[in-house]
Amino acid sequence: MITLKPYKKDKLLIVGLGSIGEKYRLEAKKYFDYKSIFLFSKHKKKTNLKNLKEIDNLNYIILSNPSTDRINFFKSFIKKKATYIFEKPMAVNAFNDKDKNHFFKLITKNQIKIKSGYCLRLNPAVNELKKIINKNLKKILKININTNTYLPSWRKRNYTKSVSAKKMHGGGVVNELSHEIDLILHLFGKPNSVYASYLNSKSLKVNTEDVADIIFSMNSKLNLNLHLDFCSPFEKREIEIIFRNKKKIVLDLIKNHLTNKNLKKTTIKKFKIKKNFYIDAQIKEMIKISKSKNRTYWISELKDAINVLYIIKKIRESNLNKKLVYLN
Repeated sequence: MITLKPYKKDKLLIVGLGSIGEKYRLEAKKYFDYKSIFLFSKHKKKTNLKNLKEIDNLNYIILSNPSTDRINFFKSFIKKKATYIFEKPMAVNAFNDKDKNHFFKLITKNQIKIKSGYCLRLNPAVNELKKIINKNLKKILKININTNTYLPSWRKRNYTKSVSAKKMHGGGVVNELSHEIDLILHLFGKPNSVYASYLNSKSLKVNTEDVADIIFSMNSKLNLNLHLDFCSPFEKREIEIIFRNKKKIVLDLIKNHLTNKNLKKTTIKKFKIKKNFYIDAQIKEMIKISKSKNRTYWISELKDAINVLYIIKKIRESNLNKKLVYLN
Protein backbone atom coordinates (compact mmCIF):
# COMPACT_ATOMS: atom_id res chain seq x y z
CA MET A 1 0.00 0.00 0.00
CA ILE A 2 1.31 3.46 -0.94
CA THR A 3 0.87 6.16 1.68
CA LEU A 4 -0.39 9.50 0.38
CA LYS A 5 1.32 11.49 3.11
CA PRO A 6 4.87 12.39 2.04
CA TYR A 7 7.63 12.16 4.61
CA LYS A 8 7.82 15.27 6.78
CA LYS A 9 11.21 16.12 5.36
CA ASP A 10 9.80 16.33 1.80
CA LYS A 11 9.22 19.73 0.23
CA LEU A 12 7.10 20.98 -2.67
CA LEU A 13 7.83 23.77 -5.15
CA ILE A 14 5.01 25.34 -7.19
CA VAL A 15 6.21 27.29 -10.21
CA GLY A 16 3.74 29.83 -11.55
CA LEU A 17 1.01 31.43 -9.44
CA GLY A 18 -1.75 31.98 -11.94
CA SER A 19 -5.21 30.48 -11.45
CA ILE A 20 -4.06 26.84 -11.56
CA GLY A 21 -0.95 27.49 -9.44
CA GLU A 22 -3.04 29.07 -6.68
CA LYS A 23 -5.37 26.06 -6.68
CA TYR A 24 -2.40 23.73 -6.27
CA ARG A 25 -1.05 25.86 -3.44
CA LEU A 26 -4.33 25.71 -1.49
CA GLU A 27 -4.89 21.98 -2.05
CA ALA A 28 -1.27 21.02 -1.29
CA LYS A 29 -1.75 22.04 2.34
CA LYS A 30 -3.61 18.75 2.86
CA TYR A 31 -0.44 16.80 2.13
CA PHE A 32 2.47 19.11 2.94
CA ASP A 33 3.30 21.30 5.90
CA TYR A 34 2.72 24.89 4.79
CA LYS A 35 6.35 25.69 5.68
CA SER A 36 7.42 23.00 3.19
CA ILE A 37 5.54 24.58 0.26
CA PHE A 38 7.72 26.92 -1.77
CA LEU A 39 6.48 29.27 -4.48
CA PHE A 40 8.13 30.81 -7.51
CA SER A 41 6.63 33.32 -9.91
CA LYS A 42 8.80 35.60 -12.00
CA HIS A 43 5.89 38.07 -12.27
CA LYS A 44 5.04 38.18 -8.57
CA LYS A 45 8.70 37.87 -7.57
CA LYS A 46 8.00 35.10 -5.05
CA THR A 47 11.26 33.70 -3.68
CA ASN A 48 14.68 33.89 -5.27
CA LEU A 49 15.34 31.11 -7.81
CA LYS A 50 18.96 30.74 -6.73
CA ASN A 51 17.88 30.11 -3.14
CA LEU A 52 15.33 27.51 -4.26
CA LYS A 53 18.06 25.47 -5.94
CA GLU A 54 19.83 25.14 -2.61
CA ILE A 55 16.83 23.64 -0.76
CA ASP A 56 17.40 20.08 0.45
CA ASN A 57 14.72 17.40 0.03
CA LEU A 58 12.84 19.35 -2.62
CA ASN A 59 11.21 16.19 -3.93
CA TYR A 60 8.06 17.53 -5.60
CA ILE A 61 7.80 20.23 -8.27
CA ILE A 62 4.64 21.45 -10.00
CA LEU A 63 5.18 23.38 -13.23
CA SER A 64 2.07 25.54 -13.64
CA ASN A 65 3.89 28.45 -15.25
CA PRO A 66 3.00 29.46 -18.86
CA SER A 67 3.50 26.66 -21.40
CA THR A 68 6.02 28.87 -23.22
CA ASP A 69 8.33 28.62 -20.19
CA ARG A 70 7.85 25.08 -18.83
CA ILE A 71 10.50 23.13 -20.71
CA ASN A 72 13.16 25.84 -20.32
CA PHE A 73 12.45 26.09 -16.60
CA PHE A 74 12.62 22.32 -16.24
CA LYS A 75 16.01 22.18 -17.96
CA SER A 76 17.37 24.98 -15.77
CA PHE A 77 15.95 23.58 -12.53
CA ILE A 78 16.52 19.84 -12.48
CA LYS A 79 16.27 18.19 -9.09
CA LYS A 80 17.57 14.64 -9.01
CA LYS A 81 15.00 12.00 -7.95
CA ALA A 82 12.21 14.61 -7.90
CA THR A 83 8.65 13.99 -9.09
CA TYR A 84 7.11 16.66 -11.29
CA ILE A 85 3.67 17.65 -12.50
CA PHE A 86 3.84 19.25 -15.94
CA GLU A 87 0.64 21.23 -16.46
CA LYS A 88 -0.88 20.93 -19.91
CA PRO A 89 0.14 21.36 -22.63
CA MET A 90 3.74 20.54 -21.71
CA ALA A 91 5.10 23.14 -24.13
CA VAL A 92 4.02 25.38 -26.98
CA ASN A 93 5.93 23.59 -29.72
CA ALA A 94 6.12 19.90 -30.59
CA PHE A 95 9.27 17.99 -29.67
CA ASN A 96 11.47 17.00 -32.59
CA ASP A 97 13.38 13.71 -32.32
CA LYS A 98 16.44 15.43 -30.88
CA ASP A 99 14.36 17.26 -28.24
CA LYS A 100 12.55 14.06 -27.31
CA ASN A 101 15.75 12.03 -26.94
CA HIS A 102 17.36 14.76 -24.86
CA PHE A 103 14.30 15.06 -22.63
CA PHE A 104 14.11 11.33 -21.88
CA LYS A 105 17.87 11.17 -21.28
CA LEU A 106 17.51 13.96 -18.71
CA ILE A 107 14.71 12.26 -16.79
CA THR A 108 16.45 8.87 -16.91
CA LYS A 109 19.84 10.22 -15.85
CA ASN A 110 18.33 12.21 -12.97
CA GLN A 111 15.82 9.50 -11.96
CA ILE A 112 12.95 11.94 -12.44
CA LYS A 113 9.28 10.92 -12.52
CA ILE A 114 6.58 12.99 -14.23
CA LYS A 115 2.80 13.27 -13.97
CA SER A 116 1.20 15.09 -16.90
CA GLY A 117 -1.44 17.76 -16.34
CA TYR A 118 -4.09 15.78 -18.20
CA CYS A 119 -6.24 15.18 -15.15
CA LEU A 120 -9.46 14.11 -16.93
CA ARG A 121 -7.94 10.62 -17.04
CA LEU A 122 -8.53 10.49 -13.29
CA ASN A 123 -12.28 11.02 -13.58
CA PRO A 124 -14.06 7.78 -12.55
CA ALA A 125 -16.63 8.28 -15.34
CA VAL A 126 -13.79 8.37 -17.89
CA ASN A 127 -12.37 5.18 -16.39
CA GLU A 128 -15.76 3.50 -16.71
CA LEU A 129 -16.06 4.63 -20.33
CA LYS A 130 -12.60 3.30 -21.14
CA LYS A 131 -13.58 -0.16 -19.91
CA ILE A 132 -16.64 -0.12 -22.19
CA ILE A 133 -14.58 1.05 -25.18
CA ASN A 134 -11.91 -1.61 -24.63
CA LYS A 135 -14.59 -4.29 -24.88
CA ASN A 136 -16.39 -2.77 -27.87
CA LEU A 137 -13.76 -0.88 -29.87
CA LYS A 138 -14.45 -2.73 -33.14
CA LYS A 139 -18.18 -2.10 -32.83
CA ILE A 140 -17.87 1.72 -32.85
CA LEU A 141 -19.55 3.44 -35.79
CA LYS A 142 -19.02 7.11 -34.97
CA ILE A 143 -17.44 9.34 -32.30
CA ASN A 144 -18.42 12.93 -31.57
CA ILE A 145 -16.62 15.04 -28.96
CA ASN A 146 -18.20 18.42 -28.33
CA THR A 147 -16.76 20.97 -25.92
CA ASN A 148 -18.34 24.40 -25.61
CA THR A 149 -17.12 26.64 -22.83
CA TYR A 150 -16.81 30.35 -22.04
CA LEU A 151 -13.39 31.88 -21.48
CA PRO A 152 -14.65 34.93 -19.50
CA SER A 153 -16.00 32.53 -16.86
CA TRP A 154 -12.65 30.74 -16.39
CA ARG A 155 -10.88 33.45 -14.42
CA LYS A 156 -11.82 35.84 -11.64
CA ARG A 157 -9.66 38.53 -13.21
CA ASN A 158 -10.02 40.10 -16.67
CA TYR A 159 -9.89 37.19 -19.16
CA THR A 160 -8.25 39.39 -21.80
CA LYS A 161 -5.10 39.52 -19.67
CA SER A 162 -4.92 35.74 -19.24
CA VAL A 163 -2.49 33.42 -21.01
CA SER A 164 -5.48 31.75 -22.72
CA ALA A 165 -6.31 34.92 -24.66
CA LYS A 166 -2.81 35.62 -25.96
CA LYS A 167 -1.17 33.92 -28.91
CA MET A 168 2.35 34.83 -27.77
CA HIS A 169 1.82 32.95 -24.47
CA GLY A 170 0.49 29.77 -26.09
CA GLY A 171 -3.21 30.58 -25.75
CA GLY A 172 -6.05 29.65 -28.06
CA VAL A 173 -8.74 27.02 -27.83
CA VAL A 174 -6.67 24.17 -29.32
CA ASN A 175 -3.95 24.50 -26.67
CA GLU A 176 -6.29 25.37 -23.82
CA LEU A 177 -8.66 22.46 -24.50
CA SER A 178 -5.95 19.94 -25.34
CA HIS A 179 -7.47 17.76 -22.59
CA GLU A 180 -9.80 16.48 -25.29
CA ILE A 181 -6.89 15.48 -27.54
CA ASP A 182 -5.31 13.59 -24.65
CA LEU A 183 -8.63 11.82 -24.01
CA ILE A 184 -8.71 10.72 -27.65
CA LEU A 185 -5.28 9.09 -27.20
CA HIS A 186 -6.30 7.59 -23.86
CA LEU A 187 -9.65 6.19 -24.97
CA PHE A 188 -9.25 5.43 -28.67
CA GLY A 189 -5.54 5.43 -29.53
CA LYS A 190 -3.57 7.55 -31.98
CA PRO A 191 -5.38 8.86 -35.10
CA ASN A 192 -4.10 8.18 -38.61
CA SER A 193 -4.85 11.60 -40.07
CA VAL A 194 -6.41 14.98 -39.30
CA TYR A 195 -8.36 17.67 -41.11
CA ALA A 196 -8.82 20.89 -39.13
CA SER A 197 -10.40 24.29 -39.52
CA TYR A 198 -10.39 26.96 -36.84
CA LEU A 199 -11.10 30.66 -36.55
CA ASN A 200 -11.43 33.70 -34.33
CA SER A 201 -15.15 34.42 -34.01
CA LYS A 202 -14.46 38.02 -32.91
CA SER A 203 -16.99 37.55 -30.12
CA LEU A 204 -14.22 37.75 -27.50
CA LYS A 205 -11.29 40.11 -27.07
CA VAL A 206 -8.61 37.53 -27.90
CA ASN A 207 -5.99 37.34 -30.65
CA THR A 208 -6.14 33.55 -30.91
CA GLU A 209 -8.51 30.99 -32.40
CA ASP A 210 -11.60 30.49 -30.24
CA VAL A 211 -13.46 27.92 -32.38
CA ALA A 212 -12.01 24.72 -33.86
CA ASP A 213 -13.57 21.86 -35.80
CA ILE A 214 -11.36 18.83 -36.34
CA ILE A 215 -11.94 15.49 -38.06
CA PHE A 216 -9.64 12.65 -37.07
CA SER A 217 -9.47 9.44 -39.07
CA MET A 218 -8.96 6.67 -36.53
CA ASN A 219 -8.88 3.93 -39.16
CA SER A 220 -10.37 3.20 -42.59
CA LYS A 221 -13.84 2.66 -41.09
CA LEU A 222 -13.99 5.22 -38.28
CA ASN A 223 -13.87 9.01 -38.05
CA LEU A 224 -13.86 11.09 -34.88
CA ASN A 225 -15.39 14.58 -34.97
CA LEU A 226 -14.03 17.06 -32.43
CA HIS A 227 -15.52 20.51 -31.80
CA LEU A 228 -13.81 22.94 -29.43
CA ASP A 229 -14.73 26.49 -28.53
CA PHE A 230 -14.35 28.82 -25.58
CA CYS A 231 -16.73 31.54 -26.77
CA SER A 232 -20.06 29.86 -25.91
CA PRO A 233 -21.98 30.76 -22.69
CA PHE A 234 -24.00 27.55 -23.22
CA GLU A 235 -21.46 25.11 -21.83
CA LYS A 236 -21.21 21.48 -22.88
CA ARG A 237 -18.51 18.84 -22.54
CA GLU A 238 -19.61 15.53 -24.04
CA ILE A 239 -18.23 12.42 -25.65
CA GLU A 240 -20.82 10.61 -27.77
CA ILE A 241 -20.11 7.13 -29.14
CA ILE A 242 -22.51 5.41 -31.53
CA PHE A 243 -22.15 1.65 -31.98
CA ARG A 244 -23.01 -0.54 -34.96
CA ASN A 245 -25.53 -2.53 -32.88
CA LYS A 246 -27.83 0.52 -32.54
CA LYS A 247 -26.54 1.53 -29.13
CA LYS A 248 -25.17 4.84 -27.97
CA ILE A 249 -23.19 6.00 -24.96
CA VAL A 250 -22.75 9.62 -23.90
CA LEU A 251 -20.32 10.88 -21.27
CA ASP A 252 -21.25 14.27 -19.86
CA LEU A 253 -18.09 15.66 -18.28
CA ILE A 254 -19.90 18.59 -16.68
CA LYS A 255 -22.56 16.54 -14.87
CA ASN A 256 -20.30 13.45 -14.73
CA HIS A 257 -23.09 11.25 -16.07
CA LEU A 258 -22.62 8.21 -18.28
CA THR A 259 -25.74 7.56 -20.37
CA ASN A 260 -26.36 4.25 -22.17
CA LYS A 261 -29.06 4.23 -24.84
CA ASN A 262 -30.58 1.75 -27.25
CA LEU A 263 -33.80 2.03 -29.24
CA LYS A 264 -35.92 0.92 -26.28
CA LYS A 265 -34.13 1.86 -23.08
CA THR A 266 -31.99 4.58 -21.48
CA THR A 267 -29.91 4.16 -18.32
CA ILE A 268 -27.85 6.82 -16.57
CA LYS A 269 -24.96 6.21 -14.20
CA LYS A 270 -24.04 9.21 -12.05
CA PHE A 271 -20.61 9.86 -10.57
CA LYS A 272 -20.02 12.24 -7.68
CA ILE A 273 -17.05 14.57 -8.16
CA LYS A 274 -16.14 16.79 -5.23
CA LYS A 275 -15.05 20.40 -5.61
CA ASN A 276 -11.34 20.63 -6.46
CA PHE A 277 -11.37 16.90 -7.27
CA TYR A 278 -8.90 17.23 -10.14
CA ILE A 279 -6.29 19.28 -8.27
CA ASP A 280 -6.49 16.96 -5.27
CA ALA A 281 -6.29 13.87 -7.49
CA GLN A 282 -3.27 15.26 -9.33
CA ILE A 283 -1.37 15.80 -6.08
CA LYS A 284 -2.28 12.29 -4.89
CA GLU A 285 -1.06 10.82 -8.19
CA MET A 286 2.18 12.80 -7.97
CA ILE A 287 2.84 11.34 -4.51
CA LYS A 288 1.88 7.81 -5.62
CA ILE A 289 4.19 8.02 -8.62
CA SER A 290 7.07 9.22 -6.46
CA LYS A 291 6.79 6.16 -4.23
CA SER A 292 5.89 3.58 -6.88
CA LYS A 293 8.37 1.32 -8.66
CA ASN A 294 5.93 0.85 -11.54
CA ARG A 295 7.35 3.03 -14.31
CA THR A 296 5.03 1.86 -17.08
CA TYR A 297 1.85 3.82 -16.48
CA TRP A 298 3.34 7.26 -15.92
CA ILE A 299 5.76 6.87 -18.85
CA SER A 300 2.87 5.88 -21.12
CA GLU A 301 0.89 8.93 -20.04
CA LEU A 302 3.95 11.17 -20.50
CA LYS A 303 4.46 9.88 -24.05
CA ASP A 304 0.82 10.68 -24.80
CA ALA A 305 1.31 14.22 -23.44
CA ILE A 306 4.23 14.63 -25.85
CA ASN A 307 2.11 13.17 -28.65
CA VAL A 308 -0.55 15.82 -27.93
CA LEU A 309 2.01 18.49 -28.88
CA TYR A 310 2.71 16.68 -32.15
CA ILE A 311 -1.01 16.37 -32.93
CA ILE A 312 -1.55 20.08 -32.20
CA LYS A 313 1.26 20.85 -34.64
CA LYS A 314 -0.50 18.76 -37.31
CA ILE A 315 -3.84 20.43 -36.54
CA ARG A 316 -2.24 23.81 -37.16
CA GLU A 317 -0.60 22.52 -40.34
CA SER A 318 -3.95 21.23 -41.62
CA ASN A 319 -5.73 24.49 -40.83
CA LEU A 320 -3.00 26.58 -42.47
CA ASN A 321 -2.91 24.55 -45.68
CA LYS A 322 -6.61 23.61 -45.72
CA LYS A 323 -5.87 19.97 -46.36
CA LEU A 324 -5.78 16.51 -44.82
CA VAL A 325 -2.56 15.81 -42.91
CA TYR A 326 -1.29 12.34 -42.07
CA LEU A 327 0.14 11.51 -38.65
CA ASN A 328 3.30 9.41 -38.37
